[in-house]
Formats: sequence, C-alpha cells, structure tokens
Amino acid sequence: MPIPDLDAALTGARLVEEAGALLTLGEEPDRMVVHAFERLGQLVPYDLATVLLREGEGLRVAHAVGPLATPQLADALIPVRGNLRLQNALKARSRPATFEEDDPGEDTFHGILEMPHGHSCLVAPLRSRGETFGLMTLDAMVCRQYPDSVLHHVGVFASLLALGLKQAEHLARLAERERSLAEEVSYFREAQSRNVLQEPLRAESPAMRGILDQLRQVAATTATVLVTGETGTGKEKVAQTLHHLSPRREKPFIKVNCSALPATLIESELFGHVKGAFSGAASARKGRFELADGGTLFLDEIGDLPLDLQPKLLRAIQEKEIDPLGSEKPRKVDVRLVAATHADLRAAVAEGRFREDLFYRLSVFPIHLPPLRERPGDIAALAEGFLDRFARENRRAPIQLPDVVRSQLEAYAWPGNVRELHNVLERAAILSAGRELRLPPGALSALGERAGKPPTWEAQEQAYLERLLRHTRGKIAGAGGAAALAGLPASTLLSRLEKLGLRPKDFREA
Repeated sequence: MPIPDLDAALTGARLVEEAGALLTLGEEPDRMVVHAFERLGQLVPYDLATVLLREGEGLRVAHAVGPLATPQLADALIPVRGNLRLQNALKARSRPATFEEDDPGEDTFHGILEMPHGHSCLVAPLRSRGETFGLMTLDAMVCRQYPDSVLHHVGVFASLLALGLKQAEHLARLAERERSLAEEVSYFREAQSRNVLQEPLRAESPAMRGILDQLRQVAATTATVLVTGETGTGKEKVAQTLHHLSPRREKPFIKVNCSALPATLIESELFGHVKGAFSGAASARKGRFELADGGTLFLDEIGDLPLDLQPKLLRAIQEKEIDPLGSEKPRKVDVRLVAATHADLRAAVAEGRFREDLFYRLSVFPIHLPPLRERPGDIAALAEGFLDRFARENRRAPIQLPDVVRSQLEAYAWPGNVRELHNVLERAAILSAGRELRLPPGALSALGERAGKPPTWEAQEQAYLERLLRHTRGKIAGAGGAAALAGLPASTLLSRLEKLGLRPKDFREA
C-alpha cells in the first residue's frame, strides 16, 4: 500500500521542520519525543514508534509511542547479537532501512510483541559525533512501500531526533550537576560552620591537658583516631580540635552520625551512588567520603554501623578508595578518619557485633575522654566559655559566674556530662536578669535521681585545689602562694597534690 499523497500545505519537508522544532524546545524527553512522533505520524503513519538506545550488547527501549506501545515494551532490553536486521541498521550511516515480514532476520520486537501477519518496519540510526548511539523504529501493521522522498525526510527527522535526545541528555547532566553542586554547597556550609570552633577545647584539668597534648602529637599524621567516652563528654569537640590542629584545617570537616541514619541509607550517605543504583536514585550523589576529600571525616557512634557495611569501611580506610553504590569503578579519596563511640567496642567484638579487624584499624590512636565528674577542674572554664558565647549570640551584656554558682556546678555529678552542663547554663542564663548567673531553684536536683548524689570528699578537694592552683598559676610557697591561701604548710599541700595527681607546673601557663 503506497503512502497517500499529502496536502500541499503539509509537505514532508514542512512536517519534518515542525517536528524538528519540537525537539529543540527543551521539554522533558518523554514529552518531547511523543510530540515529535505525533507530528511525524502525519507523514509516515505508524502503529509503533520507538527510540532504542545502546546498552551493553543490546538496545534498551527508551521511548515508545502508538497503539502498540504496551507495558511489555517499557524498558525492555532487545539483544543485538544474532539479529541481522538490527546489526545492519546500526552500521548504517544515515539512510533509513526498511524491513518487511519476509526479509531475513528476526523481527525487532520478537518475543515481546505479537506483530500481525504482514507488517513493515522502518529503522533509522541515531548518530552523534560520528557514533551510532541508538535506533529509531516505525512499525506498521500493514506492508507499505516508502518512496525515496519519505525515506529522506525520515532520515532528516532521525538526525534531528538524535540532536534533541543528546541536548536533553546534556541538560539533564547540567541539572544533575547543579543539584549536586547545591548539595555540596549545603554540606560545605555545614562543614564550614563546624570548622569554625564556637568554643576552644577547654583543657584546665590535668586529664584534658594530657588529651590536648595527644591531639597535638597525632594531628600532623594521617593516623585514624578513635575517641571513646560517655555520651555528652565532647567527643565531637575533640574531633574538631584535631582537625584544626592538623594540616587539613582549611579543608572540610564532615560529620556522620551512624546511629541517626537508617541502615538502608547509610551506605549511600557514606559512599554515594550513581544514577539508577536503586529505586529513587534519579541522579548521582556524592557520599560523605568524597565530600570530605582532603579533610576530616568524623564518624560518630561508629559502634552502630551495620555489620554488613563494616568491610566496606575497612576497605576505604586501608585502600583509600570507595565504591559508590551501583558503580563498578572505585574512586580514590584522601580523608583523615576520626571515629567516636560511647559503646564498649571490645565487648561488641567479643559478641560478634563489630569486626575485630575494623576495631584495630580504627584504634590506631585511641583517645579516652573522661566524664565531667572525673575532671571538675574543667567545669568553670566550660561554663565561662559557654556564657561568653551565649552573651555574644544573644547580644547580652557579659554574664559573670559567681563563686557560689561555681561551687554548685563543681559539686554536681553531671550524669549528662558537658551536654547537660550547657543545657543547665542556657536555661539559667535566660532566666538571669542581671549580670551574674543565678541557678533557678531545682536546676540541678530536678534533672534526675543521680543529681542528688553527693560528690566525694576527694572530688571536692580536687576541684578546690585545681581552682587554687589556677589562681596562683602553680605557685605553692611564699606570699600569695597556694599554701598560704589554703592555710596549709607547703609540704602538706604538695603531698595532697601528689596524691591527687595534680602537678603545679601544669598550671603555670593557665
């Protein structure tokens, strides 16, 4: 059956021109293809029009239009090996090829669609920069003969379609890159806010001075650091301080809370994914390892990392490369890893909940952060630092810490550690009208049964002597020395200091 004559006003050239214009409007690809094929259908009637894109050893159905565009076609993969029709079509430079039922070779949609007896197929290559990246097919349920003029117009249309598809692909990549950059900017802003230490690490007690010394020693290396300690002791602050002491201080500091992410998402968060890696992965996304490249990655609550992900983390640490979800190509990363946990990882290893090899790889340089109740000498400095920041952020006059409040804070056991201290201070600062901090009634005892537990005599004595040594800058004997202020012989005071592990020289720079 020959193609019917067209109305003079709708010549083949005009139809192809109009269809081509639809391909350059920047529409979403599915709509663009549908509209262009609808216009082409006025020149070449079809029952099925498809766009097949190369994928591995086959052709993937990317778009299908017409009465025969059934759900079975959606995303179907058509093998090319052994199909002479498709192989010849892919070798063609520009001119479309026509196939009828009796031609040699397997039908394009054999096994997917039941085509009626007696039909024809027109196939044109989709080319870009000298390479054929797919095919356009037009199938009719009746046999047709296509004159050279129509084949010419279809060839022109296929060229325009190829340009439109590549343009849509390019725009999609740009949109994805824009989204990815926006996400990276968001992460880097977050990282930058962490890079700016709101408060320095307070190291007034001997224990914290020792930790600060350790941080200075390890900062210049690339060693993995494991920070342990109770919840709220300031493990993230230690990680931030390490980052700022290191040569990586100008690079990102990225945090991941392993306990806050669902097990189904944490792999993608850490290592990223490529487009189509899983349902909903509409675009590629960098993971925290890549975002922290050149800087520091802080993995908080590492003990909650799912067991099946631990080998992948171990490989990232050892090989300094990651495998994004869905990618077959590893990516190199340069990251300083700091992990933290409040859990007993040795017990987790013994119980089979944590890999022993990962534990040893993480604990190359372990740092244990003591609870606040064991370092009362830090409490006043922590409180004063917080009050200074609170006043600045809220445009308040400086808030002083009276001795009576200082004594109350130092006598409290702080089961919630530094986090609890900050919460108490914030509420008290809000309620304090004057320039001196006042603890509201029940501010400490109302926080739980443990709040009423009296501190040991030794803890109170240590807190007092640390304050005394800070005041005298480590001076013991003589006028204005700690012994005179305490009303004790210098030898007695030195004996007490030795028993408590306090060294006057540690306070001479305070």
